[in-house]
Amino acid sequence: MVNTLSKLMIVAVVALLMAGPAYPQNRDILQLNKDVLDLKNAMNQLAESTNQKNAAIQSLLEKVYDQVSGLSSSIQKINQTVDAVNSHTDKSSADLRAQITTLNTHVTELSDTLSAVRSQMSGVSQQITAMKSTAEPLPGPVETWRTANLDYSQGSYDLAIQELSDFQAKYPNDPNSAKAQIMKGDAYRAMKKPDQAVIEYDTFLQKYPESDDTRAALYKKGLAQIDLNDPKNATATLNMVITKYKGSPEATLAQQKLKELTTGAPGRGPGRHN
Repeated sequence: MVNTLSKLMIVAVVALLMAGPAYPQNRDILQLNKDVLDLKNAMNQLAESTNQKNAAIQSLLEKVYDQVSGLSSSIQKINQTVDAVNSHTDKSSADLRAQITTLNTHVTELSDTLSAVRSQMSGVSQQITAMKSTAEPLPGPVETWRTANLDYSQGSYDLAIQELSDFQAKYPNDPNSAKAQIMKGDAYRAMKKPDQAVIEYDTFLQKYPESDDTRAALYKKGLAQIDLNDPKNATATLNMVITKYKGSPEATLAQQKLKELTTGAPGRGPGRHN
């Protein structure tokens, strides 16, 4: 294709030289030079493109050849393996029978071991069953309540608070669950933690508004607020006790506390609530 284009370019140049007047115009000469250059560039691009395509085709052919060679090698190895298997069939069968015999021996040993383990587990299960039948029963609500009260009365307030919380979690519908809430507030007051005591009393007032111990919880909340040096809220709480539970023992105590707040007399500590 390149040779054909070269011939065409020569013919075109000759034709241009033979045509027209003996003295062509400068413009025609310049146009001819431009056309010649364009044709030359086109020929160079075509040659370069042809060379690139030839290189790509050559690379592709080399890859195909490599793959065919690898495939031939693989086929040869397969044939060799098949020949080897055919020539050693008898020996392979004997080896296979020996391996199966060894495997059967191992399976028998494993079965014996499993039987021994199963027997041991059966004995352990019987021991556990015997232990369960002789174990002491877990403490019920009465025992748990009694233990919490005992720890409280002995001054083990941290332990008592934990036991009272466990009692409420396990027996929320027990009648003593409400009293346990007040006792936790009393324990915090005894531990000089009036802020926690106020929280426990408020919890009681929210959960058990109709309880017979509501006025006691409200009164003790006022005492905890006094411990917090919060006379404003303490006065409001004690006045609520006096107004809402007029004539009750807690109302009488609340009046006394209000007088002490006014006169500056010392207050009383938390009482026992069993």
